Amino acid sequence: MKIVWPLVKLLFVFILMILMLRKNLSIGTTMMISTGMLGIIFGLNILLLIKQFGLTFIDADTLSLIFILVLIMILESIMRHTGMLETMTNSLSHLPLNHGIQVAIIPAIVGFLPSAGGARFTAPLVAQATANTLYKAEDKVFINYWFRHIWEFSLPLYPGLILASHIAGIPIGTMFLGLWPVSMLWALLGYWLVFKHNYHERRQETVLSAKNCENHNHNTNTNSDKEIRAFLKVFINNTWPLWATVILALFIPILWALILVLCCLILQKRYPLLRIWQTLIEPLTIRIVLLTWGIMAFKDVLELSGAVVQVSNSIAVLKVPVLVLLIVLPLITGMLTGMVQACAGISFPLLVSIVEPSAGYAMLAYVAGTVGVMISPIHLCLILTIDYFKANFMRCYKSLILPGLTPIAAALGIYWFYRFF
Repeated sequence: MKIVWPLVKLLFVFILMILMLRKNLSIGTTMMISTGMLGIIFGLNILLLIKQFGLTFIDADTLSLIFILVLIMILESIMRHTGMLETMTNSLSHLPLNHGIQVAIIPAIVGFLPSAGGARFTAPLVAQATANTLYKAEDKVFINYWFRHIWEFSLPLYPGLILASHIAGIPIGTMFLGLWPVSMLWALLGYWLVFKHNYHERRQETVLSAKNCENHNHNTNTNSDKEIRAFLKVFINNTWPLWATVILALFIPILWALILVLCCLILQKRYPLLRIWQTLIEPLTIRIVLLTWGIMAFKDVLELSGAVVQVSNSIAVLKVPVLVLLIVLPLITGMLTGMVQACAGISFPLLVSIVEPSAGYAMLAYVAGTVGVMISPIHLCLILTIDYFKANFMRCYKSLILPGLTPIAAALGIYWFYRFF
């Protein structure tokens, strides 16, 4: 019993986290309370605990992470308020893409920018794109939810990946280069499931074939090559902050990449500094600060309280295989929380204390956690999308389980590649 006691204490803290999240407490508040409980349970002096909270807040890593997440929030706000997001999605309808790609690309493009419950924003766009088709409500839920989260696995703009990279000490560019194939796999698998394998698509093509033939010549005449190039230019002009940030993050720290892109965007749009200030004083900013502070404090208190050593010793005695730990812990945490940030903040500090961090380990754990979030029944985007389309929850959820687990196989391949090459 003495061997597993540290694991029991840690499990108690995890259960406390889940209960607070289920009661709709913010992730930041949850992490702060859980960190305090962690320190107390593992015998940390109250004064030392308070001191550690202060030291964590002024730590350079914590401040850097806060700045990065706030800058991403500002980027999303500017693009939304200047109409860039709306123009970007509207321009897609004029490009010569087949119906399946056009429907899928709408949530995928908007998904470049992370936002809580963002699938609710794209749901009306998907509904419009699938109007007058034979897709069931459950199909529309799958399209919106699946393609909205393509980039969750690899894009450096996503807070969950930033947190995982930061905690594991792996450069964000390295994470992106290793994980982008997982995003591509997710996209291709979703496309095959909905637009190729799904019999509704074949029925739709039969019903709409006459209409498509009738409109073909009209579309060809209406959208000449010159007009298509013009629409493509509009699309690129309204997405440049996204791909510029991603490209720059491969060569310079993402903090500086975001600063450069934001400065250029503010000058280009002549965006009022007062509007930026209004964004900064929104409640979301406080939530970001609390989230980052809580996660980083949790990591530090794990070490200071001796929990890391005790839990590591317990796992060593129980001989839990490293691969099992790297997959199961983030997967379960992701399913229980339904949030990648929470999953990374809870599981990664423990994992990096037990296993020597490496690119392969970090990528495998991150993908497992993201998969857990994607198949979580409490994922906010899933709940909001099902509610919007008035779909059956169980039919939607069943369609996600097996396909949703597929990226773990790809992540294992990436893990073995980084281990041996």
